[in-house]
Amino acid sequence: MKKLLIVALVAAAAAVLPRGLDAQAAATEQLTKFMQTLQLDGIQLGCVHLNDRTVAILFQPPTLYAMRARTKEATALYVQGVAEKDLELDTTNFIIEQPGAPAATSTPTSIHNFTKGNKVKVAKGDRVDGVLTFSRLIDVNKSFILKHGKAMTEFRLADVVPDMTAPPAPK
Repeated sequence: MKKLLIVALVAAAAAVLPRGLDAQAAATEQLTKFMQTLQLDGIQLGCVHLNDRTVAILFQPPTLYAMRARTKEATALYVQGVAEKDLELDTTNFIIEQPGAPAATSTPTSIHNFTKGNKVKVAKGDRVDGVLTFSRLIDVNKSFILKHGKAMTEFRLADVVPDMTAPPAPK
């Protein structure tokens, strides 16, 4: 299922920015490094840590520049999934926990079906995507846990921190 979410993320990016097959494969590989899945009741969300590299894959200018600036001030995750059944999605209680630091709360930004609220109605088969911006910048050299109610997933990004910088500009 994780590979399906990654393919959906890359397909969404490819629809906006045409690329060759090699570039799409490279984008998929990059997103995989920074992605975890969070299984909620009725929807599995692919959660991608936003940094210079992933922002360049997922967004185009001028949104690219705004998102890049946002990720310098606070941790942000791009979330996407498809509802497996009719559901009411609570977008207000995502938190990040990291040992030795207070929990970081989130504010959702909707791209599609991810409006702020605790009873966002989503029909079976509908796509959900948006951005969660957290109340502080998380230390990516240490693992952290994304929680939503009882659901949780752990991000371990220390090994890929060098890959977070923006790719070189095309010549």
